[in-house]
Amino acid sequence: MKKIAMTTLRPAAAAALEPRCSGLSRQQTHAAIGAGVGGALGYVLTGGPVGTIAGAAAGGLIGAGTR
Repeated sequence: MKKIAMTTLRPAAAAALEPRCSGLSRQQTHAAIGAGVGGALGYVLTGGPVGTIAGAAAGGLIGAGTR
């Protein structure tokens, strides 16, 4: 389930955020995409706001660390 969600959500988030992130650095763009995907996945897995916030924080940190 997790792998299917990540495979589906990551390209969708990237496509949705790409035009809005044109003024951001590459690291900021990856952090924003990671936060969006992490928040969505956190909500799907836990069904509540705590999972959403934790997922967004984790996704933002992971996204900012990617190259």
